[in-house]
Amino acid sequence: MSTLRNLYGSLGEAKSRELYEKYDSLWSIFEVAKTGRSKSVGGTVPEGIARDFVREFLPTEFKVKSGLIFDIGTRELSPQTDAIIYHGAPLLEYTDVVIVEKEKVRGVLEIKSWVAENDIFGSKTKRGPRNPNTGLIEDYKGKKRFLPSKAPYILFVFSLHSGSSSTNVIKRLLKVCDMHAIVSRRVPRIERSHTIKEEKIYNFNDSISRLIEWLRNLS
Repeated sequence: MSTLRNLYGSLGEAKSRELYEKYDSLWSIFEVAKTGRSKSVGGTVPEGIARDFVREFLPTEFKVKSGLIFDIGTRELSPQTDAIIYHGAPLLEYTDVVIVEKEKVRGVLEIKSWVAENDIFGSKTKRGPRNPNTGLIEDYKGKKRFLPSKAPYILFVFSLHSGSSSTNVIKRLLKVCDMHAIVSRRVPRIERSHTIKEEKIYNFNDSISRLIEWLRNLS
């Protein structure tokens, strides 16, 4: 088991660097392009990169596409979801979009190009303290009820920016998602040492490694 776990660790590190390079290439093009730069493009491309990554490790009986989840019991449709991992035939399927019954869902990914302090811990209020119910937690609560009990809501982030300690960030992530997959994390000043001055770490909290392991063991 330790050998396999080491393998996942190495694979997670390598894949994180690969994912970040693909993500970073988008911004390199943005810097050169005179037109066409927009938030929608900045979101669509990373979503495609993340879904391709998920497909690489999914067992053959599962698929991943963006779309909506339909709860037959309540006759409700979920908000638009960046990536739905499902099995079997969906209710509707187009080239890149599906509508899937709740019972067929094995997990969903909320894909973010980057998240910052406000997204993780909530927005500041006029009186000073942050409102913890803003930001990521709203999306989590809105989509969680459309998932079967064992299907995780996975927060997938290409770049995490937060001045808080990693311990506090990880603790907070437990409240805004079931699993997190952080490709890169900009190291805050409070965690930089005189000998190690790296600007970012990859595979934050071994989260990409754990996602790969979870995907490969889906049944």
